[in-house]
Amino acid sequence: MILTITDQEFHEMRMTAMDDDKDEALHMIKKFIKRLEQQKHQGMKSHLNG
Repeated sequence: MILTITDQEFHEMRMTAMDDDKDEALHMIKKFIKRLEQQKHQGMKSHLNG
């Protein structure tokens, strides 16, 4: 799997890491996991329909 992030997301991730903001880091991880799961399900639907 590949997760593509925007420049803004990269900047936010960097700032979160530098600030040691654990709550924000967890929030970002959950957001990325959700996006990966959506991509996985879209891929499965395309494969089954194709």
